[in-house]
Order: sequence, then C-alpha cells, then structure tokens
Amino acid sequence: MFKRKSLLAKLLAKENITVIREGTRTASFDVVNRVLRLPLWSHMTDDMYDLLEGHEVGHALFTPADGWHHSTVNLGINRSFVNIIEDIRIERLILDMYPGLYFNFVKGYKELLKRDFFGLSDRSISSLGFMDRLNIKSKSRNLLDVEFTAEELPYYELAMSVSTFDDVISACQSIAKWLDEKKEDDKPKLDEKDNTVSDEDGGSSDEDDETGGEYPSDSS
Repeated sequence: MFKRKSLLAKLLAKENITVIREGTRTASFDVVNRVLRLPLWSHMTDDMYDLLEGHEVGHALFTPADGWHHSTVNLGINRSFVNIIEDIRIERLILDMYPGLYFNFVKGYKELLKRDFFGLSDRSISSLGFMDRLNIKSKSRNLLDVEFTAEELPYYELAMSVSTFDDVISACQSIAKWLDEKKEDDKPKLDEKDNTVSDEDGGSSDEDDETGGEYPSDSS
C-alpha cells in the first residue's frame, strides 16, 4: 500500500519528488530539496494518510521555495504565522485541483481530532489566542465551534481569502502588526501536531523552523 501511496504523491505533485516514510514526528515537505516526509503511526487510516499526503503535495505544487525563504528569513516574519496562513491557501488550491480529496480531508481531520491533534483536551478553544483559533478553525472543517470577536473577524476573513503567496505574506504582516498593537503575544501557544514546511538549504536555525509539536504516539 505504501508504495502505491508514494506513486500517488508523485502523480499529484506532477514531478518526481522524493517520498520518505519514516518515524518522523510530523509530515513535512522540504521546498528546496523536494522531499516529502510522512510519518508511520500505528492505526493510521487511509483517510488520515491521504490527508497528510494531499496537504504536503499542496506545498509541493504551490509553496514557492524562494518566497518561503524570503518571508521567514529575510523579512523575519514569524514562521508559525506563514505556516498557518499558507496552509489555508494550499489546502484550498489542492482541493480545487483534486476535488476527489475533499472527503479524505474531512474524514482525516475528524480522525486527527479524535487523537487530540490540536492539544485541546485540557483547554477551551475560547481561551486561545487569535492565531491558534484561526489554525483550528481553518483545519477542523467546521467540526469544532470556533468563535471570533467583531474586531477579529476582518483579520480572520483576510487570512481565509488569500490567493497568492504574496497575499499570505501581506496577511501575516497585517495580523502581526495588529496583534503587536494589541500587545498580544504573537506566537501560537498550542503544542500542535501540525504539518510543516521546511527550507533545509537556507532556513533559519531558530525555534521557528517548524511549527507545533509531536503527533500522537503509537499508543494512541
């Protein structure tokens, strides 16, 4: 099955990307070296695998290596911000290109939520900051009730409407400026078990190289 999945990823990506399945803590895509890494968890369903694979193929197709490096290294934008809002964009684009993946995404996220994907078992969504709630709302596919205030709604709509990578950068800058003016800490707090993008040939070496924490252990 895994060999067939690797071939599918290459077909979806329209290039001969390298697909590695190993005991990694995340699914990730290296935008420079064109390497897609997928974790091997126990009890991993087809829908969960298709979600992770489809998401990372979205990065392979739509996330520009030079833009990723420039935004997070040269412009100094919080890498977590770019990851969250770029995820919104690439998931919409990959589902527009391959609409047959839609229900795999819905079912895959539903299964990940059962594994406490967002680390919400000991906290309420309403207590979280804006970026964490934006991330949960965009990925949960309306499976969770996530609310935004009247002040927050324009920034939520800005993030959800991005079409180009330049839009992503502009949205990140606007939201960071707004949060700074509010004196709200702009770094997401959740120990999120998220997919990541990397820039292994030129990325920064600080703690923002990847977002989030580990996926559920094999005992889940």
